[in-house]
Amino acid sequence: MLFAILSSVAAGFIAQLVDGSLGMGFGTITMTFLLGLGIAPAVASASVNVATIATGAVSAASHHRLQNVHWPTTLKLGIPGAVGGFAGAWALASLTRLDAATPVTSAILIALGAVIVWRFVRGRGAGHGPVRSGFAVPTGLVGGFLAAVGGGGWGPVTMPITLATSRLEPHRVVGSVSTAQVFASTAAVIGFWMAVPDTLTVLWPVVAGMAVGGMAAAPLAAWLTRKIPTAKLGSTIGMLVVALNLRTLLGVFAVPWPVVTGLYLALAVVWALVLVAPRRREAREAAVEAPPVEAGA
Repeated sequence: MLFAILSSVAAGFIAQLVDGSLGMGFGTITMTFLLGLGIAPAVASASVNVATIATGAVSAASHHRLQNVHWPTTLKLGIPGAVGGFAGAWALASLTRLDAATPVTSAILIALGAVIVWRFVRGRGAGHGPVRSGFAVPTGLVGGFLAAVGGGGWGPVTMPITLATSRLEPHRVVGSVSTAQVFASTAAVIGFWMAVPDTLTVLWPVVAGMAVGGMAAAPLAAWLTRKIPTAKLGSTIGMLVVALNLRTLLGVFAVPWPVVTGLYLALAVVWALVLVAPRRREAREAAVEAPPVEAGA
């Protein structure tokens, strides 16, 4: 049990460091960790959502202090997210098959992640024009539902859509999405306990470990969000969206592991090139804008 608790602290710290700085990853990483321990999906999802409430609260406070939160967007994501989270908890507790649309959803999100990468590499990222929130309500609803059903669907759904449609800067999208997740996770936990009050158990020692690790990482992750250059943050978020959903898509079709390894190595190479691209573009723009040097100067 001690090993499981220490492992859960490490998993929570790593997961929140990724999630708090890039807006996604806590549910995916911790859910994978719990399922790897042989824990039932409903118990694992409930445990992840309980831990998310604690880590999300600290993360929200940290992002708010650093002015990373756009509250109108947060509320338009969070309130529908709570509805979706509550419904998803009931669905997971009562149904046995909810993955029929997984390949289609993953393929759409992979394409959306690629679009985000392209926009930031080309210098056409967010932060231009008035903030738009027309997609926030349905995005929050779907994200909350998937977070309850799968334990890790909030960030991979809400981050790319909000980043692609809202015109907010990446660090404000991360802060807004991370803060709104508290609403969805709280509602999901309430839904789980109302749906199966007698049979559902939460692994409190593991939950406490993930929460402690996550809360320790939350302020650092929020600070990193402000420090990472906008173009690199946006393109990295896009690449993470592609990587997470590619894993899901390949799992559905049972692709052999050598092929999976090759695809992820290729993705790593592309990500390295993507990180270099904004620097080269900025250097070219600086060279064009630099005043000509007068002869004899």
